[in-house]
Amino acid sequence: METDSLLSGSLDGASGEYGSRTGSERGGAPGGRRMSDSVYGDSSSVDREPGDEELYIQQAVVFIEDAIKYRSINHRVDAGSLRLYRWYYSGIIQWGLGLTIAAVLLLAFAERPSSFSISSDPRHRSPAWQPPCGLTESIEMICLIILSVDVAVKSYLIGWEEFGKSKWLIGYTVVILISVMDWVLSVSMVCDEKLRVRRLLRPFFLLQNSSLMKKTLKCIKRTLPEIASVILLLALHLCLFTMIGMLLFAKNENGEWELHFRNLPSSLTSLLVLLTTANNPDVMIPAYSLNRCYAIFFVAFSVIGTYCLMNLLTAIIYNQFRGYLLMSVQTSFLRRRLGIRAAFQVLTSSSSSSLGRYIPSPSSAHVQTLSACLQLDLLKAFNMSPCILPLQVAQQYEDVGFMDREQFTKIFDELDKDCIKEHPPLPQYSSPTLQKLQLIFSHYYLILFGNAVALANVVCICTVLVLNSEKSTAERDNFVLEIINLCFILYYLFEMCVKIFAFGWQGYLSYRNNIFDGFLTVLLLLLSPPAHRSPRSSETEASGPL
Repeated sequence: METDSLLSGSLDGASGEYGSRTGSERGGAPGGRRMSDSVYGDSSSVDREPGDEELYIQQAVVFIEDAIKYRSINHRVDAGSLRLYRWYYSGIIQWGLGLTIAAVLLLAFAERPSSFSISSDPRHRSPAWQPPCGLTESIEMICLIILSVDVAVKSYLIGWEEFGKSKWLIGYTVVILISVMDWVLSVSMVCDEKLRVRRLLRPFFLLQNSSLMKKTLKCIKRTLPEIASVILLLALHLCLFTMIGMLLFAKNENGEWELHFRNLPSSLTSLLVLLTTANNPDVMIPAYSLNRCYAIFFVAFSVIGTYCLMNLLTAIIYNQFRGYLLMSVQTSFLRRRLGIRAAFQVLTSSSSSSLGRYIPSPSSAHVQTLSACLQLDLLKAFNMSPCILPLQVAQQYEDVGFMDREQFTKIFDELDKDCIKEHPPLPQYSSPTLQKLQLIFSHYYLILFGNAVALANVVCICTVLVLNSEKSTAERDNFVLEIINLCFILYYLFEMCVKIFAFGWQGYLSYRNNIFDGFLTVLLLLLSPPAHRSPRSSETEASGPL
């Protein structure tokens, strides 16, 4: 969840709405706690009960999830909110939200006027299908209801105070309200409105749901003041050379005036084409054909505009994007560190409250509690089952029983390391002949030979198609092409079988290119036309019955 303020509300204390208890909960039942109490407050000042241990572990799990996904920890941390938070950021909910946004954007193709037609040329286009009034509107209203639930859940989870600080969520709410009002007007007018304002606002749903889009817009916003001066120089450059061109190519001297410098708009357009597009000879050649000295004007314009000002503009944009990329990486790094620190503080509180005895340091976390936290569906949720590095590193401290903050942070540094996928071992054959065949069929040269055969297959198909290009469909005899394709398919099938023999079934499936090649081989084998007929039979079929 992207928020504008990363550290606000976390270092100076969070709002009272972040999981604060109600009046009944303050009396003794273990309810939610403020993040400032559970993360950065003094752990000894918070009243703890035995029932709070499960809540501590749930909070630590969510904070670690936030650290892995570079999300902000500015959200509610009571038990009910944590369940809602994990449900909201589950894979199926996020996929459903993405499909909803895609459906809203794709409605433009089906709404009136519909774009569903075979030809795009109005002269040959048949009447497009017009959906009945209420069909697309019903789908749109379902999507708007889902998006309204989305903004309501987001607002509840981060708290109303943070909602007021988030411009994206405020804009999200405003766009939904405008869309609903425009939808009501459309339905009341029986889909006969002239303008649909909500169609102009639909891309905002995609922008607010994508952190990459937000970062790009923020970078553009920061870049515009920097490039404003260069754009002003470009405008002055165009205006100056426009005036010079209108004076240089006088009306009574040559035809260049009539072509490109007839008036101010055409002169600006011609020089803008010369500056920005690739068809600039269209502007220069007519004048250059009359007098070679006219080339000085165009060369000076291109050198100053294209090679100086445009390169300067490119350099400024690149520098701004590079700087913002560095800031974005730093922000993501701070989010991860903040989430890990919050999880450590919560686990420290859990250790001191659950053990009820001496611990080595108030800044130490219990290893068993951390292991339980990591095993609480966290690794499965993030597809980390192939490399359970944090859990393995945590188990190294089981003899000590506790770990400090540096050791805890070091555990999650393993997340930044790439996991090397090991392929299954090759099957062992006792026969020396089979071992030699396995060595041959598992060699890299077999892959190169297979690529050469595939290239030869493409060349053969192209050659036959070129030879038959001038023949009609009735005159073509595809018997030779079918035989060639069948030979290549049989080789592909042979290659797949020998690879399975050399690598084993699991080893064969561990390579994605083998899966792709095997799928194409089986598909070609199933879809290839029968090539067992003779050329005589094909001639008989082509000539028809006597």
